Amino acid sequence: MSDARQNLITDGVDVAIRLGVGPLDDSTFGARRLALVERLVVAAPAYLSAHGAPANPDELARHDCIVQQGLFGRESWRFTHNQTVTSVDVSAKLWINSAPGILAAAVAGLGIALATRVMAGEELRTGQLKHLLEHHLLDPAEVYAVFPAGPRPSAKVRANVDHLGASRIEDALVMSEPFSGPELAAVIDQARNANLK
Repeated sequence: MSDARQNLITDGVDVAIRLGVGPLDDSTFGARRLALVERLVVAAPAYLSAHGAPANPDELARHDCIVQQGLFGRESWRFTHNQTVTSVDVSAKLWINSAPGILAAAVAGLGIALATRVMAGEELRTGQLKHLLEHHLLDPAEVYAVFPAGPRPSAKVRANVDHLGASRIEDALVMSEPFSGPELAAVIDQARNANLK
């Protein structure tokens, strides 16, 4: 697993799992959406003790925010509350280029971050992070199986993508008690082993 964007063709990758918000930016690939994953605003109790919790999204502009380069790395965070959409320009204290780095910085109390429920599940359960602005929803992250396009994907690619679409991967990504990284990797390995023989 990596936060780096791979060139599927030059790297010889049959299928990649991509997580992001909004449309995929490369139309030369085939893609199948596998799941939607809830995104949350999170912060550590230590940060909240020192700086307070934002009561509404507009207050995020006055807080230290941790922003991920790439996937969710927008300096404007968009919320929906009571059918009203609000975009807030946040102040990035830190720019980090990996999801685990974002999570570690948030747990260390360095600021407020965006995370998926899957990514931060354990930290939320153990109280290392708190979910903020619960009534203000962020656009969900979309999980895609992405594959090099051609006239038709190969039989092994179609079988793998079909298996991922029907497997527990969606449950793993949306449940409130998410799989850990190794458990999710095991589901993906099962799909690969079953279909890429």
